[in-house]
Amino acid sequence: MQIQSTRMARWFVALTIILSLFAAACGGDDETTDAGPDTASDATSDLEGDFLVSGSSTVFPIVQKQAEEFAAANPGVAIAVEGPGSGDGALKFCAGEVPVANASRLYKDEEIAACEEAGIELIEIRRGIDGISVITSPDNSVECVTFDELYALISEEATGFGTWDAANDLLADMGSGSSFPTDMELAIFGPGEESGTFDSFGEIVIESVAKGKTGLDTESREYVKTIRPDYTASPNDNVIIEGIGSGPATLGWVGYAFAQEAADAGNAKLLQVSKEEGGECVTPTPATIADASFPIARFLYTYVNADAAADDPAVAAFVDYMMSNAGLESVAAVGYVDLAEADQALAQAIWTERTTGRSWS
Repeated sequence: MQIQSTRMARWFVALTIILSLFAAACGGDDETTDAGPDTASDATSDLEGDFLVSGSSTVFPIVQKQAEEFAAANPGVAIAVEGPGSGDGALKFCAGEVPVANASRLYKDEEIAACEEAGIELIEIRRGIDGISVITSPDNSVECVTFDELYALISEEATGFGTWDAANDLLADMGSGSSFPTDMELAIFGPGEESGTFDSFGEIVIESVAKGKTGLDTESREYVKTIRPDYTASPNDNVIIEGIGSGPATLGWVGYAFAQEAADAGNAKLLQVSKEEGGECVTPTPATIADASFPIARFLYTYVNADAAADDPAVAAFVDYMMSNAGLESVAAVGYVDLAEADQALAQAIWTERTTGRSWS
């Protein structure tokens, strides 16, 4: 997946907005302003309210940290944050049950339509960058996997495979020259269908193979675009990590922050990934995720109900803090990657201007 900067025309729009805000707020002053307070202590301490933020378990650590910081400065506001998955969060958001929801992918067209049908105007804010990390047991001898190999292990064509080498015949049929050693039991752990990480992994990896983007001859045979149903699925990333540690040759995928934390604790190994056979094996790091040399990178999002933000000062103030300079420090602090400057400026302008509807392609 290639992470691209927002189109230049949109950057000029964002720049114009920001410069106009600067002029209005500061006049001849040298200080600049952003979408919210620079520190949690600057927040309005007499705010009152309570609300729930739902959605992506991947984005959860970012917003949980921001909620804790905001609540410390605003004791009258109680913010609960949960991470049942991007899809489940979208259901609650478009039903009007939560004013803010997180997603590790863009909302699907049908989710946008559901919000529109319910009369909910959404503000779509890009938050940061994640690299979906492929992980295994620290005892596994495998160091690098290609998209083709992941397809042969995790796609629906791999249903029933209980060992790594069971994928070898499928790899040969696909025209791949790679193979796995014998006597390696395969146990797969990953997010379920309610998760944006499930959707993103399927789109970036499985569909790339099916569309011939890894160099295979897709005219020679049919390929699926779906993930095998017979693996251990959980909406809880920590449960996935526990599963990875349950055997010597496990396989799974989670967001980078969770994967790196597990690797640092000795509970998992980050596998290098190559999009094409014979290509460069790349380890997920903040640098390789930011420059898209790690091939399973994707953007993270937060959705805000525009009417809720207008009607509830606590909701608006919290999103102000989320998008402030101090709040944005949480993205890197919990292990994800900051947006490029142009994208970050546009994201802040979208919130400041309360731009509704689809804002990112």
